[in-house]
Amino acid sequence: MLKEKVSVRCLPFVKRMFLSLLLAAAAALLTGCITFLTEINVKGDGSGTMVQTITLNPEQMKEAMEGIARQMGATTEAKKDSEKSPSKTPEEGPFRESDLKGKAEDLGPGVTFVSAEKIDTKTAAGVRVTYAFKDINQLSVNPKPAAAMGTAGAGASSEDALKFRLKRKPDGNAVLTIIFAGSKPEAAKEQTATPQPSPGEPDEQIAMMKQIFKGLHMGLTVDVDGKVVRTNSPYVEGSKVTLLDIDFDPLLSDEKGFKALSAKLEKAKGDDIKTMEALKGIKGLKVPTGPEVSIEFSPEKQVPQPK
Repeated sequence: MLKEKVSVRCLPFVKRMFLSLLLAAAAALLTGCITFLTEINVKGDGSGTMVQTITLNPEQMKEAMEGIARQMGATTEAKKDSEKSPSKTPEEGPFRESDLKGKAEDLGPGVTFVSAEKIDTKTAAGVRVTYAFKDINQLSVNPKPAAAMGTAGAGASSEDALKFRLKRKPDGNAVLTIIFAGSKPEAAKEQTATPQPSPGEPDEQIAMMKQIFKGLHMGLTVDVDGKVVRTNSPYVEGSKVTLLDIDFDPLLSDEKGFKALSAKLEKAKGDDIKTMEALKGIKGLKVPTGPEVSIEFSPEKQVPQPK
């Protein structure tokens, strides 16, 4: 079994991300073509909004809807009726508005659901959902597609959730720190106990990944309301800092490079530093090179310092 073969929870964040993406896609009966983009907009006082765009190709959306219908025990007649008068709201498929609203509590205290906009084009079907938060210090975000599909926690309930810390400086600037989920202390022991793949397995795994990850794109950005003064992230455009961007199509198109990357990750054996080094310069990947990303910015609207 796939879940028995790969121990996801014992790996550091980035390597766990690759493997859990595979499990999430397989569990959702998808074959790639899923986009999960998260944009966090932060004001100087720590409040802001989070916009998440989740799309699949229309055929996959149909399959996902049918899978949900089977799980709920829907009859053939009910399916035919729904085809005659399709819903025009995000209540259909895996992105029901009631479920999206329910995620707000997991995202953190003071987080509220704002809106859900249905996306329905020839190439993409899904939803763009907006949440508002009062204090980014209370926000927790799981950036993986599994969270979008509802097979993993959206926020604090997930061990892969990112945390945020905002502090004000005497000069009026704000410093936002994004903290990535780290590996557990017992990771090294569990990693050692994980069975090593046989010589014939890598090619099979790559073929499976190509099928599942085709068209898969996930991203996470922070857009500050003001001017970025300094940041340790190399991916900055104006007021927007990219924390994570993984586009699997360019990565999978280079089979030789992908095999080399897989070998490097295997040699890293769960070591965070070696894993980050292995991911540097890989086409299609923008990933952090440390456990935290810091962004100092001058807010557009100055906030009075607490006395």
